[in-house]
Amino acid sequence: MKPFLAVSFVHGYSDLKYNLSKEKLPALWTIDSLNNSKIYSYIFPRNVSDFYEYKNVISGTMPLDSAEDFKKLPRFGLTGLIKYKDNLYCGSWNGVYEISKSDFTLKRIISNQMMNDSHGIFVDEKGIITVLTGKDTIVISDFEGRIVDHFTISNDLKVYKNSSLEKIDWRFLSKQFRGATGLWHFNYVQRFGDEIWLTARNLGAFIVVNLKTSKAHLRTMNQKTVVMLHDGVSYNDEYYFTSIDGKILIASDPKKTNFNPREKIQNIDEFSRDLVCDLIRLEETEYGKEPNWCRGITCYEDTIFVTIDGRYGTDLSFGLLGVTRSGKKILEKRLNWKDVGDIQKLRFVTGFDVICL
Repeated sequence: MKPFLAVSFVHGYSDLKYNLSKEKLPALWTIDSLNNSKIYSYIFPRNVSDFYEYKNVISGTMPLDSAEDFKKLPRFGLTGLIKYKDNLYCGSWNGVYEISKSDFTLKRIISNQMMNDSHGIFVDEKGIITVLTGKDTIVISDFEGRIVDHFTISNDLKVYKNSSLEKIDWRFLSKQFRGATGLWHFNYVQRFGDEIWLTARNLGAFIVVNLKTSKAHLRTMNQKTVVMLHDGVSYNDEYYFTSIDGKILIASDPKKTNFNPREKIQNIDEFSRDLVCDLIRLEETEYGKEPNWCRGITCYEDTIFVTIDGRYGTDLSFGLLGVTRSGKKILEKRLNWKDVGDIQKLRFVTGFDVICL
């Protein structure tokens, strides 16, 4: 049986002042078990006045007195996906969308001043975890949007709280540079007990934060090639990641795998290593080529689903690909913007995350 899949996507326009916030715009693509597709559209408040116009659906902090509008507006669309109870929670530029899993209607937008450029998000009974990407800051909020706690990770792995960040309304500031944002550019975020695990696009390893001790350490991966980690998912005691150049990495504890040393040498310990990685190059699967971008990832039984293509400067489309660990192609679907919007105004559209519902 095939899974029911939901794919988030983002899009931006050549005119950086282009304001479409009064329209619902496409941002979620579903593919059911019979391979039928459907597109869902939502509102995207991007400046101060938009938040007041849509205040009936916003839970949390309204714009601070210091909030201001900028000439360059944030991109549209949804980012990280996670399901919790009856809802699908979706990251966006300046909030977390609570969407019904049954009919994909928007229930509310959970937002506070420290939500900006969210990539991966995490939700459990303790609340919502997002990342203020440009300031390398992890933000924990409750389901009403109130900030519960936050901490910043410096480049020497010190964990500290910068309370001055709360005085700025970050929601309306768009991306200022091409490429990675912040020191780390955190993508994947997940809580395991008293630890928060993060991946950094600029690092290629986990940063693990112990919430009890407020200390951070690295979990390195024994990689076989150059990678730029983007998104990830924990599945069956392994960690699955995309690299933006069309690779899938599968990291695991060497004690739980068949990654054994070539030789056993008496009285000599094994070399140091942490997590070990298996590698899938999409060009070496039945898909047969390297995509120009690779981002979202999820797993269902023995199939790995990833979003592909959609890099700036390419045609206005992206795809969803499903492959097995052995390289067999299970699914390939394509979303072309010409089928859902006006291609004359668009600069890019790219798939962001994918989840099995």
